[in-house]
Amino acid sequence: MNWLHFILWTAGGYALYYAAMILFDLKTSGSTNLKNTTGELTFAENILPQEVEHLPEKVPEAPKSQTAIISSGGVTLKNLFGLCRDEAVLYTRAVSF
Repeated sequence: MNWLHFILWTAGGYALYYAAMILFDLKTSGSTNLKNTTGELTFAENILPQEVEHLPEKVPEAPKSQTAIISSGGVTLKNLFGLCRDEAVLYTRAVSF
Protein backbone atom coordinates (compact mmCIF):
# COMPACT_ATOMS: atom_id res chain seq x y z
CA MET A 1 0.00 0.00 0.00
CA ASN A 2 1.42 3.38 -0.95
CA TRP A 3 0.51 6.86 0.28
CA LEU A 4 -2.05 7.47 -2.45
CA HIS A 5 -4.04 4.34 -1.54
CA PHE A 6 -3.84 5.21 2.17
CA ILE A 7 -5.13 8.76 1.63
CA LEU A 8 -7.92 7.57 -0.68
CA TRP A 9 -9.08 4.90 1.81
CA THR A 10 -8.97 7.37 4.70
CA ALA A 11 -10.88 10.05 2.74
CA GLY A 12 -13.43 7.45 1.63
CA GLY A 13 -13.91 6.29 5.22
CA TYR A 14 -14.45 9.83 6.46
CA ALA A 15 -16.86 10.60 3.60
CA LEU A 16 -18.85 7.44 4.32
CA TYR A 17 -18.96 8.21 8.06
CA TYR A 18 -20.13 11.81 7.60
CA ALA A 19 -22.70 10.81 4.96
CA ALA A 20 -24.11 8.23 7.38
CA MET A 21 -24.27 10.84 10.18
CA ILE A 22 -26.05 13.35 7.94
CA LEU A 23 -28.58 10.76 6.77
CA PHE A 24 -29.19 9.61 10.34
CA ASP A 25 -29.70 13.21 11.47
CA LEU A 26 -32.15 13.90 8.63
CA LYS A 27 -34.06 10.72 9.44
CA THR A 28 -34.40 11.47 13.15
CA SER A 29 -35.13 15.21 12.83
CA GLY A 30 -38.08 14.63 10.50
CA SER A 31 -39.92 12.37 12.98
CA THR A 32 -40.08 14.82 15.90
CA ASN A 33 -42.96 17.27 16.23
CA LEU A 34 -41.59 20.53 17.58
CA LYS A 35 -44.07 23.03 18.99
CA ASN A 36 -41.48 25.79 19.35
CA THR A 37 -39.96 26.52 15.94
CA THR A 38 -38.28 29.81 16.90
CA GLY A 39 -35.11 28.10 18.08
CA GLU A 40 -35.47 29.48 21.59
CA LEU A 41 -34.82 27.17 24.52
CA THR A 42 -37.23 27.31 27.44
CA PHE A 43 -37.11 25.51 30.76
CA ALA A 44 -40.01 25.00 33.15
CA GLU A 45 -38.92 24.77 36.78
CA ASN A 46 -41.09 24.85 39.88
CA ILE A 47 -38.79 26.97 42.02
CA LEU A 48 -40.24 29.66 44.24
CA PRO A 49 -38.11 32.60 45.36
CA GLN A 50 -37.21 32.71 49.04
CA GLU A 51 -36.53 35.79 51.12
CA VAL A 52 -33.12 35.71 52.74
CA GLU A 53 -32.19 37.79 55.75
CA HIS A 54 -29.00 39.73 55.21
CA LEU A 55 -26.97 41.00 58.11
CA PRO A 56 -24.08 43.28 57.19
CA GLU A 57 -20.72 42.12 58.42
CA LYS A 58 -18.76 44.26 60.81
CA VAL A 59 -15.64 45.41 59.01
CA PRO A 60 -12.73 46.31 61.27
CA GLU A 61 -11.55 49.86 60.80
CA ALA A 62 -8.12 50.34 59.29
CA PRO A 63 -5.60 52.27 61.36
CA LYS A 64 -5.34 55.95 60.54
CA SER A 65 -1.59 55.73 59.83
CA GLN A 66 0.00 55.71 56.38
CA THR A 67 -0.11 52.62 54.19
CA ALA A 68 2.77 50.16 54.03
CA ILE A 69 3.77 51.31 50.53
CA ILE A 70 4.20 54.93 51.52
CA SER A 71 5.97 54.10 54.78
CA SER A 72 8.47 51.86 52.99
CA GLY A 73 9.59 54.68 50.69
CA GLY A 74 7.29 53.84 47.77
CA VAL A 75 4.99 56.24 45.97
CA THR A 76 1.34 56.07 45.12
CA LEU A 77 0.21 55.47 41.57
CA LYS A 78 -0.85 59.10 41.16
CA ASN A 79 2.57 60.30 42.31
CA LEU A 80 4.28 57.77 40.01
CA PHE A 81 2.53 59.23 36.96
CA GLY A 82 3.49 62.70 38.15
CA LEU A 83 7.14 61.65 38.42
CA CYS A 84 7.02 60.14 34.93
CA ARG A 85 5.52 63.35 33.57
CA ASP A 86 8.34 65.35 35.18
CA GLU A 87 10.86 62.85 33.76
CA ALA A 88 12.19 62.14 37.24
CA VAL A 89 12.18 58.34 36.80
CA LEU A 90 15.52 56.78 35.88
CA TYR A 91 15.19 53.64 33.74
CA THR A 92 18.06 51.22 34.48
CA ARG A 93 16.81 48.26 32.45
CA ALA A 94 14.04 47.27 30.06
CA VAL A 95 10.59 46.65 31.47
CA SER A 96 9.28 43.16 30.74
CA PHE A 97 5.58 42.64 30.26
